[in-house]
Amino acid sequence: DVLTGKYGEDTKLIYDLKDQGGEILALRYDLTVPFARYLAMSKITNIKRYHIAKVYRRDNPSMTKGRYREFYQCDFDIAGQYDPMIPDAECIKIVVEALENLGLGSFVVKVNHRCLLDGMFAACGVPKDKFRTICSSVDKLDKSPWEEVRKEMVEEKQLDGAIADRIWEYVSKKGDMKLVEELRNDAELMKQAEAKQGLDAMELLLKYCDIFRVTDKVVFDLSLARGLDYYTGVIYEAVLT
Repeated sequence: DVLTGKYGEDTKLIYDLKDQGGEILALRYDLTVPFARYLAMSKITNIKRYHIAKVYRRDNPSMTKGRYREFYQCDFDIAGQYDPMIPDAECIKIVVEALENLGLGSFVVKVNHRCLLDGMFAACGVPKDKFRTICSSVDKLDKSPWEEVRKEMVEEKQLDGAIADRIWEYVSKKGDMKLVEELRNDAELMKQAEAKQGLDAMELLLKYCDIFRVTDKVVFDLSLARGLDYYTGVIYEAVLT
């Protein structure tokens, strides 16, 4: 229950089953939660590693959308105590180098912060108990138009339409350090401690990205969200353009 509780609404995609003795088991959903479990059981405090292995989803396969029930994931992880944002910037640097060497074409790495998202939801008037489910809706903006996402928020998740419209005013924004400055001038947003914390982190991350010379590949995108509950800080995603 501790592990499945971290997957948010995606818990339904876990392939769960029972063995002959009735013990509840599951096929590996991703490589992140098992890695965290390994660290806790082995009492490892600092590690950098990569891992390539199969994972499984109880999903409706769609070849055109790249959704499969069995596929490979490649993870690289940094665990331990480090100066803020350096490991995150290092991960982005690795992503950029890997994609450039693979030669898949032009791409950008979208970045955002979960604390900033939570502060943004609070500033818009989203009830705290709806933060995660609304975050899951925002996460669909890369696949669905705003009209469909708004309909889900209002009709399925009972969010006030005016609040949904305020969310759109934020999640439609993207940019670079100039967006950080714009958000700092948003008085309502800056009343939220989590928003300020997330924005401070994003400013530091973008500075390190500049030092690592990957700024031209990075986009600060407020629509980037993750429905999984184990995301608590920086989130990023590379997309072909």
